[in-house]
Amino acid sequence: MKKVNKTIKITAIATLMLMVSCEISEVNINPNSPTQVPENVILPFAEESIARLMAGSGQVMSGIFVQYYEGIDNHPRQVQQYVVNEALYVEWDWNDYYDGPMINLKKMIEVAKGNGNFYYVGIGNTLLALCLGNVTSLWGDIPYSEALDGANNKSPKFDTQKSIYEAIQTLLDTAIVNFNKSYNGRKPTTDDILFGGDIAKWKKVAYALKARYYMHLTKRAAELDFNPAQKALEACQNAISSSSDDMLFPYGYSASEYNPFYSFARLGYIIPNISFTSLLSALNDPRKDFYYKKKFGLANLENSYFTSPNSPVFMITYHELKFIEAEARLRLDENDPLAQTALQDATRANLNKICGDAVPQATIDSYVTANANLTGDFENKLKTIIRQKYIAMFASIESWTDYRRTGYPVLTPNPNGDNPQNPGGAIPRRLAYPQTERLYNKNFPTPLPTLQDRFWWDE
Repeated sequence: MKKVNKTIKITAIATLMLMVSCEISEVNINPNSPTQVPENVILPFAEESIARLMAGSGQVMSGIFVQYYEGIDNHPRQVQQYVVNEALYVEWDWNDYYDGPMINLKKMIEVAKGNGNFYYVGIGNTLLALCLGNVTSLWGDIPYSEALDGANNKSPKFDTQKSIYEAIQTLLDTAIVNFNKSYNGRKPTTDDILFGGDIAKWKKVAYALKARYYMHLTKRAAELDFNPAQKALEACQNAISSSSDDMLFPYGYSASEYNPFYSFARLGYIIPNISFTSLLSALNDPRKDFYYKKKFGLANLENSYFTSPNSPVFMITYHELKFIEAEARLRLDENDPLAQTALQDATRANLNKICGDAVPQATIDSYVTANANLTGDFENKLKTIIRQKYIAMFASIESWTDYRRTGYPVLTPNPNGDNPQNPGGAIPRRLAYPQTERLYNKNFPTPLPTLQDRFWWDE
């Protein structure tokens, strides 16, 4: 793993002319270390780094797997055939998570604790939990308990995925405790790009993430000492309560502030997958005109809702929480009428967010009535929930997680995907680990997993 803490020894020699003696002082400083930087300087950088990762190559690869996109050029063309180069996208994403927001958030938390600035501690814990959730959703077992320690440990152990999910919930619980504190120290304001220091919204986000990561564990419910659906539903009650509370990262207009997903679309590396466009066309879904556009008769992603230079990055939203609530209620009682209420609230909220005033409310209401109606047995109801969530969660890695844990939406694997890295050719269940970990981390797991090897919550 790369290390971001590089100590630079600067020797300052002060010579006083016309004097017999000279004084030499040697000062050890580390201008690149976040330990030297206050919380309010680290925070905006960490927020932007996470948003950039959530909109970038990890999202593109998972989007190819769940058939949002078709890779037609550069590395996405390989991913389309279920070949994931361990030295390219996965290497970059892994290193960018660990050497970027994760190590910086750890330092921010340490600095904020030392200064008694509890809101920064809470925000740091919340964002670190989000990072861990993203990384383990992509790779499974990952370093954490011995990681984020600079050059002190070059071969951190890989923690089990079960322990990572426990750590996520502990971080979020700790965040909520800190958000409930009152103090007179530094509080976030404009340095908090996401919420401008609104701690009530941060507290809702912490509960929302608890719900998301509890719901990830539905396939392991029988062996846990809690019901993930029940825990997710409980967290939903205190989480994001309207679309105005959504955690979105706003991108600007200068080249240095472009949403990274814009580049993939502009360069023509990916196009909309016909499987996805056919689904939206069959449902006459109003979002199809916002997710992609037709150019010379062909669908393309450039300058659409999620792929313009200033498109926001959805990090966690009200509509996602309502989909989680709908599924949780279904799992607890398949006849609970509030499951359908939550599903319809989720679908309507996403349609309103994506379409805005461009689509009449009557059209949205008709769509919800026709497509967010739960009928049949448990599996048919679950299929309906996940299908609408799949459409609403466009450009998110959460859809890949939902597919792996529920089997929905039903997808046909891309052709020519049978290869030594992905034996059998089915839709991949995980990303390859990065090359640097395989070569240099003495605790790297063996044997080397294929893209079909399932990690803990997917077994």
